[in-house]
Amino acid sequence: SYTPEESLELSELNKAIRKSITKLPPREKLVLEKRFFQGKKMREIADELKISSSRVSRIVQAGLDRVKNDLGRQGLIDEE
Repeated sequence: SYTPEESLELSELNKAIRKSITKLPPREKLVLEKRFFQGKKMREIADELKISSSRVSRIVQAGLDRVKNDLGRQGLIDEE
């Protein structure tokens, strides 16, 4: 269980992640939303978008990299 402070930090980070995703290019945004908020598997996303699973994987990675960079610029996470 989290302390109230930890819960607040997680809530704020979650909001920041969602906001960061809205800034992504349309395809990256769509794929990340399907993957992480709709719980779809890579294969399901690939079938829906008629692209390969490896392409979905590359789009997910690119989107996550952009989100991480955005959160780092905001000082919300440490970039490594």
